[in-house]
Amino acid sequence: MRILILTFAGLALLAIVIFLIGWLLPATREGRAETVIAAPPDRVLAVIADVEAQPEWRAVAKVTRTAEGWEEITPRGEKIAFAAEEMTKARIRLRFTSDAGYSGIWEAVLEPVAEGTRIAVVERATVPSPLGRIISRLMFDPGAFATIYLAALKARVEG
Repeated sequence: MRILILTFAGLALLAIVIFLIGWLLPATREGRAETVIAAPPDRVLAVIADVEAQPEWRAVAKVTRTAEGWEEITPRGEKIAFAAEEMTKARIRLRFTSDAGYSGIWEAVLEPVAEGTRIAVVERATVPSPLGRIISRLMFDPGAFATIYLAALKARVEG
């Protein structure tokens, strides 16, 4: 009986420590990336704005237009709702909310340069749940995600 009580107490202590670690982690994380795409800003904007075609060039299973914007379904079934706050050839700003419990802002600044367009992306995601913060740190790198997105965008625009 004593072993059972000690095991239960140890598991409870471990759960408390995990919760405290998650609670101490910042709720919002940010990822940044930038690249130059050999095309004018209006062409880059057109590819980004054509959300229905995005499953052809990035890891999105399905895109559906909604009254507020559009919804992406990832290959693992997560639903992410997007709404455009600004979408011009100089700047794109989107709000997103996932059914996995996080939300945030995705911003891109498009600058004409001699080689085409310099695009700089910043994604800020907020995870309110302390356990979700730990899981997101273990399974998701926003900087790597932004880099992968820009590589796919560059290939689509230039290809």
